[in-house]
Amino acid sequence: MKKLVIDEGLLLTDMEITYRGRKKYLSRVLIDTGSSSSIISSDIAESIGIYPEASDPIFRICGVGGSEIVFSKMIDSIRIGEIETEQIQIEIGSMNYGFHLEGIVGLNLLKQMKAMINIEKLQIQCEG
Repeated sequence: MKKLVIDEGLLLTDMEITYRGRKKYLSRVLIDTGSSSSIISSDIAESIGIYPEASDPIFRICGVGGSEIVFSKMIDSIRIGEIETEQIQIEIGSMNYGFHLEGIVGLNLLKQMKAMINIEKLQIQCEG
């Protein structure tokens, strides 16, 4: 179980990502059940050695904040509190949405983690 917070009307958490053995803590991550995929900022990604490569898929994503070009990368693991999942595809982009976010937890990650969100208690937990 992990406590969530609401800040400026946004449902937020923190998380840790691991890529090729390098870990990075993200302190301001949006929980967005309306986003089909998860994304981290390119600044965060670069700090642990995630750079675009010729073989990486490139997409244009669209949302309430507008659209942007992102690349996709397989991440070793993502941990939110005690919930951890391994080998998950995430997108990397500039995330210039007009407010500070380091990442977005989308439906792909929530499904893989078998996450349950309790809005009343502001908690996220794993089904198992």
